[in-house]
Amino acid sequence: INCEAFLDIYQFPNNTLIISYFPILEKQNWLIHLHYIRKDYEACKAIIKEQLQETQGLCEYAIYVQALIFRLEGNIQESLELFQTCAVLSPQSADNLKQVARSLFLLGKHKAAIEVYNEAAKLNQKDWEISHNLGVCYIYLKQFNKVIYRSGDGFH
Repeated sequence: INCEAFLDIYQFPNNTLIISYFPILEKQNWLIHLHYIRKDYEACKAIIKEQLQETQGLCEYAIYVQALIFRLEGNIQESLELFQTCAVLSPQSADNLKQVARSLFLLGKHKAAIEVYNEAAKLNQKDWEISHNLGVCYIYLKQFNKVIYRSGDGFH
């Protein structure tokens, strides 16, 4: 095995070196995360582009963060498509489905968002955020009879 393919070395401007060891598909996730939380979106997008080229587009985390950045930039449709790709790559992830539903909601597709939130709820029944967002979707559709508030559980 060529271990160099799994090593990643990053040098900060103050000459601090970080050497990390990750499986090839995720080897730069930490660096993507670092730039994302620092709101250095241009550097983050450049690393994402490189990571997706190296992995033939199969790095879920890189796609996920790219979708978050697209949504922050107002490119909701593009973010929806990327979150849908994440949901295909990891179909048991309630978080990916929540992001798909959130993008649908932002596009004004409340009925579709409800369907996806319901799928996410099947994967994670204790997630208050899903219950809350379902309630918000029902309010937008003026289906007030479907909105029930339970203390500690959010809307449902």
